[in-house]
Amino acid sequence: MTRSAAEVRLAALATEWSAAHDLRAVFADCYRVMTERMSDGVAAGTFEDGVWVARLRDRFAEYYFDALDGYAAADRDVVCPEVWRIALDACARPGCHPVEALLLGINAHINHDLALALVDVLDDWDRLDEAVRESRHRDHEQVNDIIRATTDEVQLDVVSTWSPAAARIDRLLGPVDEWVFGEVVARWRGRVWTDAMSLLAVPVAERDSAARVIDGRALRLAGLLGLAPG
Repeated sequence: MTRSAAEVRLAALATEWSAAHDLRAVFADCYRVMTERMSDGVAAGTFEDGVWVARLRDRFAEYYFDALDGYAAADRDVVCPEVWRIALDACARPGCHPVEALLLGINAHINHDLALALVDVLDDWDRLDEAVRESRHRDHEQVNDIIRATTDEVQLDVVSTWSPAAARIDRLLGPVDEWVFGEVVARWRGRVWTDAMSLLAVPVAERDSAARVIDGRALRLAGLLGLAPG
């Protein structure tokens, strides 16, 4: 199966960073696996509207790539969301654990980026009837099942490469840790849908202000996890 441009770029980043022993590879490779499984679901007809899901997949990835580009830019006026700056700074910090790098990336991408990406691809929301709106929501929820099903693969093939201790924990806990991770991510993604609905309900001119609430929550969550500096 031909891979999407997002998957190709994620694979290239993961390969480059892994070769350099750069912890940014942990999130990039995990994200690659999840994105590939999402594409597999599209190809298999898992979703009610695979075209829309593929559009969401690609737009969501663009937020990650934009954050990377902003972080790498010499001009600080080029936007890199602060929650992403924290995540990427941590990857360069001596003593950063691979799981910490992964969790920071997941927090930034889901709790900051996903609602914004949803709003972008729900640009026709006002014209959709209730049945199609419910279908969009079901497809969003279907991704949770893919994440749950892929968590063990991510742990064995990606995280354990960087952290043998993670592999030992996975063997000790069996399916328990996958269940916990899947439920946490599902809960985050459920709130993200609510956030997207809130953004869609306000005039476009007011969305930047409303989005700052989402940004602040993602930053606070990093702090509550003990991952934010200071």
